[in-house]
Amino acid sequence: MNLSRDEHQQVNPSAITGDLREIRDEDLIVHVQNGRRKAFDEIVSRYKGRLFSFILRMVKDPDLAEELTQETLIRVFVHAGKYREIAKFSTWVFTIATNLVRNKMRQRSRRPRLVSLNPAPDEGEMPVDPPDHEADSSSEVEREELARLIQEATSQIPEKYRIPFLLREVDQLSYEEIQQVTGLKLGTVRSRINRARNRFRQLIKPLLRNETLLMELERIEARAEAEKGNN
Repeated sequence: MNLSRDEHQQVNPSAITGDLREIRDEDLIVHVQNGRRKAFDEIVSRYKGRLFSFILRMVKDPDLAEELTQETLIRVFVHAGKYREIAKFSTWVFTIATNLVRNKMRQRSRRPRLVSLNPAPDEGEMPVDPPDHEADSSSEVEREELARLIQEATSQIPEKYRIPFLLREVDQLSYEEIQQVTGLKLGTVRSRINRARNRFRQLIKPLLRNETLLMELERIEARAEAEKGNN
C-alpha cells in the first residue's frame, strides 16, 4: 500500500508555535518530518495508549504488547518521511502495528509454548491469569473483570476475524480505514467484523455475571444492529 502525500501540500511552519493539542495528526507528522521532536512527543501521547490496548488484545502479554507498542512508535519516527497524506495518519500507524503483531504471532506459532501456573514464569512459558492482589475497590474489580472477560472472549476469535473486530470496536476505525490497514476488500472487512461480533456474543454471554457487563454487551449489540440498518 502506497501511503503518499502530495509533495506540494505543506503545513504552515509557524503552526508548531501554537498548542500542539490543536494540530491534527496529519500536520503533526509533517512537523516530525521537519525535525521537530515535540511534535513526535505529542503523537506518542495520542497513540501510545490506543496502540497498547489494541496490541495487548492480540498478543495477550503485557510485556510483549509494550515492546510492540514501542517498536511501532519507533518505526513511526524512523519512517516519518515516508508518510504521505493519501491515508489518514491513524490508518498508517495501525497498519504498522498490525504488521508487527502478525509477524510476532507467526514467530510464536512456530515454537511451542508451555502453560504455567507460576505467576513469574520462565521464558517460553505463558502465565495463566495469576490473581491481582492490588485491586481493593469494587469499581476497579469490576473494570478488571470486564477487561478479563473481553480478553478471554476475543482471544478465542480467529486472528483473521479478531484484527478487524478490534480495530472497529476498540479503536473505532471506519470500515474504509480497516480496509486500508488489513488490505482486505471492503465487503470482506464487513463480513469478518460481523462474524467476529457474532462469535464474541456467543463466547461472552455465558461468562457475564452482573448488570454492568450485560449493559456493555447490549451496547455492542445495539451498535451492530444500527450499522446493519445503515448499510
